[in-house]
Amino acid sequence: MINSRIKLASSLEKVRTFERRRLGEILSHEGIITPQQLNEALLAQKVGDKGVPLGAILRKKGWVTDKQICDAISRCLEIPYVQLASFDLDTDQLKWIPPEFARQHSLIPVMMHREQLVVAMEDPTDTETLNMVHFLSGHVVEPVLSTAEDIDYAISQHYGMSDDKAVLQELPLEHYESPWSELQARKLAEDRPTVKLVQNLLLDAINHRASDIHIRPKQHSVDILFRVDGSLIKIRNIDKKVLPAVVARIKILGGMNIAEHRLPQDGRSKVEHRNSAIDLRISIMPTIHGESVVIRILDTDRSLKSIEEIGFFPEDAARFQQLVQKSSGLILVTGPTGSGKTTTLYAALQAIRSLDINIITVEDPVEYQIDDILQIQINPATGYTFARALRNILRHDPDSIMIGEIRDEETAKIAVESSLTGHLVLSTLHTNSAATTVTRLLEIGIQSYLLNATLLAVLAQRLVKKSCPHCLEPEKPSPVILQDLGVEPNEVFYKGKGCEHCHQTGYSGRIAVYELMVISPEIREMIKPGVSASEIEKSAVAAGMTPLSQNALAVARKKLTSLQEVYRVRLL
Repeated sequence: MINSRIKLASSLEKVRTFERRRLGEILSHEGIITPQQLNEALLAQKVGDKGVPLGAILRKKGWVTDKQICDAISRCLEIPYVQLASFDLDTDQLKWIPPEFARQHSLIPVMMHREQLVVAMEDPTDTETLNMVHFLSGHVVEPVLSTAEDIDYAISQHYGMSDDKAVLQELPLEHYESPWSELQARKLAEDRPTVKLVQNLLLDAINHRASDIHIRPKQHSVDILFRVDGSLIKIRNIDKKVLPAVVARIKILGGMNIAEHRLPQDGRSKVEHRNSAIDLRISIMPTIHGESVVIRILDTDRSLKSIEEIGFFPEDAARFQQLVQKSSGLILVTGPTGSGKTTTLYAALQAIRSLDINIITVEDPVEYQIDDILQIQINPATGYTFARALRNILRHDPDSIMIGEIRDEETAKIAVESSLTGHLVLSTLHTNSAATTVTRLLEIGIQSYLLNATLLAVLAQRLVKKSCPHCLEPEKPSPVILQDLGVEPNEVFYKGKGCEHCHQTGYSGRIAVYELMVISPEIREMIKPGVSASEIEKSAVAAGMTPLSQNALAVARKKLTSLQEVYRVRLL
């Protein structure tokens, strides 16, 4: 793996042996895949996945990573494999390739070597694309290999600012006066520079693995921020003059009224990226400095997880699998906004949708669209609430029902009664811990005998950032953190320092920490008016529940997260 121009130049000088080696042979010889897995992939290539590269089949089955594939292909073709995240890319060479072409063909110029333009590509054997690069640049092209993720990230880092400047130069802003008419706003929103800027902004966010885009106006400029792994990261500024055109374009994408600037608006849209449709939820809010925009990015391929991928310990994963396959009862997932509750519910649905049962969801809004599941979106503005939807779907012969959120007493009562009449009901609730969920339901008016008969389990969870495994270093937590968490001062914990693998952030993804309270006979006897949450928690711990803070500590001891993250999500 190469991460500098000096190393790459040295590698390009090496004489090639042209020894013929196959990808499958290399992966099998190094023990990355078994001979049986190789034979299965080769058979799939002949039968079901004709024309699909072997590496893509192996990656789809989860047997190899992108980096393992690239490393093996690099040796097969004797082409250098470049790690772009930390590569000292020569930005002067970007001028040879337009941003749109680079994004469309997943490539980026990295340097010039002996009058040859060195271009990092996902597929360096694509001669048609190489010929087009030669035509555009006028240079002989030397292809090198990199992963699609690294190339996309490098494009967003290095081409983003040039996109903004080009748009500002091309926008005919002087022709439009404020306040805008709808016709003027629509004209600017449909101009090619505006369309290009918004499209590239969306793609850059997807390539950064962002969950949200924030367009935040200030007095003299506009900040662009991405929420990555739960943290807001400032990406760049754009000129304040561009904001009205960008907002108008986003309103058109979301099906909103582009002439309305005084009221909040919500909308939805989709964007295509690498043969998959990504849902966008758009919120626009007027502020004193202009309209602020937040775009939630819902990438089903990345966001949908199995129960094992959520972060459960093996014994809890098995226990949760058994719970969601019951024919009736109520299972609740609790936690604050952004704690991964919906992701966990969808993981449960993924586990049971193969059982030939009728699954219906009631959500606001529908976050991920899944085949074989009937999904209903409520509309409070027309009176179509959770409660009303639930009353109707009970006549639609459901086996399992997923309720996006229990918000009021009426919805809670219908959910409990549905689980009592032979349906498995999954839902979320905003409470801090598993034990307080029981007391909360009793407080809002659920009869104790109904809750006693229906509640199967409560899962309280939070999300913590995963430390990058490639740049772990000992952590130096403060004495206050050690004391509050009950950790010995001599115990060593680790955090990510920041490297090319995590784009210098120190983090790579997030993982759930949780407490899973299965309702035991002892806890059922305690479910009555006036019971305290602390009594329920003591009984749950005695029955084998690991409290959330202790679960998070166990994750930190596995070097998966930092002690600082444990302290942030701890339950008092």
